[in-house]
Amino acid sequence: MLGRFFTSSYPMERHYFMLPKFALSVIGFYPEQERTLGLRLWSFVNFFILAYGCYAEAYYGIHYIAIDIATALDALCPVASSILSLLKMVSIWYYRDEMKALIQRIRTLTEAQRSERKLGYKKRFYTLATRLTALLLISGLCTSTSYSVRHLLDNVLRRAHGKDWIYETPFKMILPAPLLRLPLYPLTYMIVHWHGYITVACFTGADGLFLGFCLYLTVLLFSLRDDVNDLLEVASIEDTPTEETEARIVREMEKLVDRHNEIAELTQRVSGVMVEITLGHFVTSSLIIGTSVVDMLLFSGVGIVVYLVYTWAVGTEIFLYCLGGTHIMEACSDLARSTFASHWYGHSVRVQRMALLMLSRAQKVLTIKIPFFSPSLETLTSILRFTGSLIALARSRI
Repeated sequence: MLGRFFTSSYPMERHYFMLPKFALSVIGFYPEQERTLGLRLWSFVNFFILAYGCYAEAYYGIHYIAIDIATALDALCPVASSILSLLKMVSIWYYRDEMKALIQRIRTLTEAQRSERKLGYKKRFYTLATRLTALLLISGLCTSTSYSVRHLLDNVLRRAHGKDWIYETPFKMILPAPLLRLPLYPLTYMIVHWHGYITVACFTGADGLFLGFCLYLTVLLFSLRDDVNDLLEVASIEDTPTEETEARIVREMEKLVDRHNEIAELTQRVSGVMVEITLGHFVTSSLIIGTSVVDMLLFSGVGIVVYLVYTWAVGTEIFLYCLGGTHIMEACSDLARSTFASHWYGHSVRVQRMALLMLSRAQKVLTIKIPFFSPSLETLTSILRFTGSLIALARSRI
């Protein structure tokens, strides 16, 4: 039953931001949640745990840089994702009203697309968004859980060889001494473990929102493309449309131009609310992936598995951003190509002008605009190349 949303029989409309809503609701940060007092307190508790965990991890890693570089990297690698998740948490809280408005407006526009072809687009992209976000969620949960499993296995092996239990947390942190001694140690361990799940919930929710916005806007662009082609279609090139028909087509084309303008405005608004999150991801992605691969080379046994899963999760994150941006650009370019290939030339001069107006606007490809970068699969290739350079440099120095 838990995997029922992977099947084609799952109700399509329930896919709409399903997993981002689940992940962010767990920690009290989903934009459409009613902000009751209890929810505010719960969200503050999660914010405090994540913020203090980032501080404790960073302190541990910086402290051990001059002592043991492998131990330092073991702390600094996950703290990079934790700090990025803290940025996502703050951004979602700061833009919660704008995100709520965007979620509701895009939902209204997509629900209005009800033809058989448009329902096919919705089914395709709704399920794609859910499945890719589920892949990210599962990767994150496996990564966070593997840190706890690794620590428990290490201590079980130590006890089996007659050695003492090491009172450390799953993620390397410098904490007050009483928290790392009985009777508080089990509670500290559970809170630190929950800190890892808060990180997973933050990046699953934020990345899922970004991917969802991109894919749902792609549905709107494909639906607009079909409407333009259907409106400009003529039965025969020799037939001359009547003035009444042409006047109706002009009125409908004006509505379609307005729809395209709104889609462009929605894309710009998505760029505005996601700019800090997206920029942070693209700036740190090479560093995070490179550090995790270096850690994979330094460790053995369970440590390799931990960082293999971690590398997969971080790679999935950046892939979702690039895939979402690529879908929007390709859908916009396809709108321009299909408009040009339509029968616009078989109509009156006024209709032709409206078609050319749509064509000229569609040629200005919509993108999620962030400073220095534009999410696309080409950008992903550049990131992976730079990551390879960082890994080669690190291996030569360590």
